[in-house]
Amino acid sequence: MLRTFDIILIGLMITAASVTYKIKHDAEKQMTQVSKLERMIADERDTIDLLKADWSLLTQPNRLQKLVETYHDQLQLQFVEAQQIVGLNELPQPKPAVENFKSIADIITEADAGALGTDDTLTGSVAKPKGATH
Repeated sequence: MLRTFDIILIGLMITAASVTYKIKHDAEKQMTQVSKLERMIADERDTIDLLKADWSLLTQPNRLQKLVETYHDQLQLQFVEAQQIVGLNELPQPKPAVENFKSIADIITEADAGALGTDDTLTGSVAKPKGATH
């Protein structure tokens, strides 16, 4: 009986050692992948910083002014005049799309009366009229 117990313990120790080795190996693979991802993130951050620096160089006003002067004949750009800039209240108001424009109060009154959902040609409503079965 002692020999059977010893064999079981040896089997358990070998199993525990192999499981421990597998876990260690998987952890090392994961750490390798994490370090690879960290390097890729650092490279992307460096690229972003480089692109920001390029953008700031490309959008410098004096550089843009030189380009405008160089390509004035081809671009035919004009200066913005002060009267071209308007406020929000000076913009023309859009006309309502539907000629039978209803106020919010009318819509609420109709909703309370149960009349909504029957004018599917105007509003595209999918509500069923009262008494409809389907």
